Amino acid sequence: MSTPSPSDVGRLVHLGIGNFARAHTLVATQRAGGWSVVAFTGRSAAMADALNAQHGEYGLIVRGAEGDEVSLVDVIDAVHPASDVDTLVELLADPFTAVVTLTITEKGYAAGSDPATSVPARIALGLQARREAGVAEPIALVSCDNLTGNGEVLREAVLAELDEETRAWCEDHVDVISSMVDRITPSADENAAQTVRDATGLVDAVPVVTEPFTEWVLEDRFRGRRPEWEKAGVQFTDDLEVHERRKLRLLNGAHTLMAYAGQVAGVERVDEAIAHREVRALVEQLWSEARATLPLPADELDAYTDALEERFRNPRLADNLIRIAADGTAKLPVRALPVIAELGGPDTAPGEVSAIAAWTAWVTDRVRGGHEVQDPKSEAIAAAVALEDTTERVSSLLALLDVPAIDPLVDAVIAEERRLPRP
Repeated sequence: MSTPSPSDVGRLVHLGIGNFARAHTLVATQRAGGWSVVAFTGRSAAMADALNAQHGEYGLIVRGAEGDEVSLVDVIDAVHPASDVDTLVELLADPFTAVVTLTITEKGYAAGSDPATSVPARIALGLQARREAGVAEPIALVSCDNLTGNGEVLREAVLAELDEETRAWCEDHVDVISSMVDRITPSADENAAQTVRDATGLVDAVPVVTEPFTEWVLEDRFRGRRPEWEKAGVQFTDDLEVHERRKLRLLNGAHTLMAYAGQVAGVERVDEAIAHREVRALVEQLWSEARATLPLPADELDAYTDALEERFRNPRLADNLIRIAADGTAKLPVRALPVIAELGGPDTAPGEVSAIAAWTAWVTDRVRGGHEVQDPKSEAIAAAVALEDTTERVSSLLALLDVPAIDPLVDAVIAEERRLPRP
């Protein structure tokens, strides 16, 4: 089978249409040119109604530090509610459909076997229909969700729902692609619709607000047609893992540190945290340690952290630290603990220790102040914080990160808690 050119036109189906996809994936697809897009909503059909009323068009507000750039995105042909399983199956069985992109959140990959509620189950029905229709051209499934190894997660979820014959057919006809995505996309503010109308004339019920920075890195192993995403600056690579670790340890790691250390220091937003002299010093220390674990050129890492600082300092897109602080017990084990282990222990990774100490201090302050902590282990956090002995409290909190009670990290965190900047 010959490999079609990426420039060949086709249809892209997007599952889970929301603000991020409309600020990231679909913008890149429009800039690639020539491709049509049919989208499906997530849990709510409201986005389908709103976009279809606007013929798929919406305003994109890129909010820089100095002002807004407003443009119109009109790559969408139609939007269907997630419940329209029959239409999705028909589209996946159509040879003109060559790419499926997904932004369904991590929970969406473990939604079970009922097509009414499970995206992987719906995809499985579509692939079976494609096989039964005799379509020979490959189709690519591309996960754009913010989780490590997202393509492999998608692959396993879909394979689990396939019959044996279709599973075997997939080897020659289905590519499952991992990708790394990055673009901050907060909820649109109350003035966003007017901003779009003033700039473009479009009466827009669902404008999107985002930042100037955007990054999308894809595994370079499409066998079939795909958009020329290179035109939009998308990068193709044979080693996605290093890009995932770069983002996880530099961007996400710094976000996590600022979320806790910033609030402990008395600030509320990302731009305030990076401007706080002592919090910024903690971020720079964390970056120095994380960089030592990444096999990338120094100039590339310099450019990346410089861009991060510019993004963090943008006062017009300032994110609230309390939002980023959610789910610490899920984030710290993958953002901070691996760096500490790779560098040889807490003595050689004080910046990462600071991130963990800021979390233990923040949850302690928050629970003892009568506030809730948004975390899947919130009840266990509250029980640990209730312990009056400092060593017992910190040991119990670190146990929620699977850190043994006798680990040297416990003493390091206790010491660092005392050194954290306070108001």
